[in-house]
Amino acid sequence: MASKGAVLLAYDGSEGAKTALGHASQLFADRPLLVLTVARSMSAVGSAGVVGLPAGVAGEALARLDEEAQRKAEALAEEGARAAEAAGLQATAVGTISQGNIWSAILRVAEDENVAAVMVGSRGRSDVRSMLLGSISSGVIHHCDRPVVVVRGPSVSPNPAS
Repeated sequence: MASKGAVLLAYDGSEGAKTALGHASQLFADRPLLVLTVARSMSAVGSAGVVGLPAGVAGEALARLDEEAQRKAEALAEEGARAAEAAGLQATAVGTISQGNIWSAILRVAEDENVAAVMVGSRGRSDVRSMLLGSISSGVIHHCDRPVVVVRGPSVSPNPAS
């Protein structure tokens, strides 16, 4: 029997991502899980912050910031993979950085790894805003060429007394 394809779980450590991980153990218990954390490249967003520095100094600083972002992404992905394994899943952690949109990096890894589906958590929001998706979830849904599972995160009550 052929092995089933992996499911990619976009994991940022948020409550929504943790909720999605819990659902992954119910929905995809028989599939390996690829836990992906994507960090934004500092060289893509930080160039304005180093204006006035000599080019070599600025480049070195941005490279070090990207190395740190990569390490943090890998550590967070490992955290998610450990939680997935504790829930009984076979999990692999992947941390990466993106020069552009986070959602496009998720799609790139999904394509590179030829995953069967992509899971993302949505942010917990109030009732009115819960109909809207975050930009990452929306980007994945609108551009992914494979099935996408969006898991609604814990709701945020607009009135804590309710």
